[in-house]
Amino acid sequence: MRGQGAPPRSGHIGENLLAPTLIAHGSEEQKGRFLPAVAAGDELWCQGYSEPGAGSDLAGVRTTAVRDGGDGTYRVTGQKIWTSLAHEADWCFVLARTEAGSRRHRG
Repeated sequence: MRGQGAPPRSGHIGENLLAPTLIAHGSEEQKGRFLPAVAAGDELWCQGYSEPGAGSDLAGVRTTAVRDGGDGTYRVTGQKIWTSLAHEADWCFVLARTEAGSRRHRG
């Protein structure tokens, strides 16, 4: 009840977006690194979805992520706008295309 003087929830993106994704698809290393910090509220996440020209139409995302070497890292290229809680966040949960040439609901 924000109007009653209670502070707003600040970790909901990590709790509701990142954590379920890692539980379902993350490596054990990723789970061990990020889930305890999310659960404790020690690291906050923002969402990187909206883009210029696409707004909130997630099928219009043009940001790309290309594997950068064999260590599982990616090089991300693109621009995000309206990143909820970015000014408070330690990390950003980003939507990006990983299939070259993909469009709309693919990649």
